Amino acid sequence: MAIGRERSFDEQDTMLRLSKGDEGAFRDVYDRYWRHVYRAAKRYLQSDDLARDIVQEVFAALWYKKEAFTTIRNLESYLVSVANYHTFRLLRKWAAENKNNQEYAYDFADSVDDSDHLIRYNEYEMLLSEAVNLLPPQQKQVFQLARVEGLTHEAIASRLNLSQGTVKNHMVRALQSIRKYLAPHVSLYFLSFLG
Repeated sequence: MAIGRERSFDEQDTMLRLSKGDEGAFRDVYDRYWRHVYRAAKRYLQSDDLARDIVQEVFAALWYKKEAFTTIRNLESYLVSVANYHTFRLLRKWAAENKNNQEYAYDFADSVDDSDHLIRYNEYEMLLSEAVNLLPPQQKQVFQLARVEGLTHEAIASRLNLSQGTVKNHMVRALQSIRKYLAPHVSLYFLSFLG
């Protein structure tokens, strides 16, 4: 039956229908290609949740820009390329953040006396608690479920009745706010704790 479906799939016709807002055509494209997009992202990210996030981003972009896709000749290659673009953009962002955080932490670490490490650690714990308490309620809840209870984005989304994309957005904003709050006081150890 799957073989018959594959033979009857007309990519150009499906893309034309999609460009006109046909949700059935979008579902056909999604069903046919989401695994290819997922595998492309997972190969580099090594994370089911992050690969699923990339799938969501790629297909959201496809839907929102559907009118422009009537001229694509090989949709699978195009979608995998878009997945690679989003994946590499995310990896570059992480690399830049990590480099900046390490440079800042090394500069800060030079001024820290090892004898007061425990005192500073306790100060950081208090600062983290203050930063988390300043978050908007939903961001705070998502952060605590992820970092304290160790839940995945999928589990949090299910528990809070939110989409995984919304959970991811709350987590990203929460981490940005916390990092900004902690930036004047942070050390390499504390940055690695935040992940």
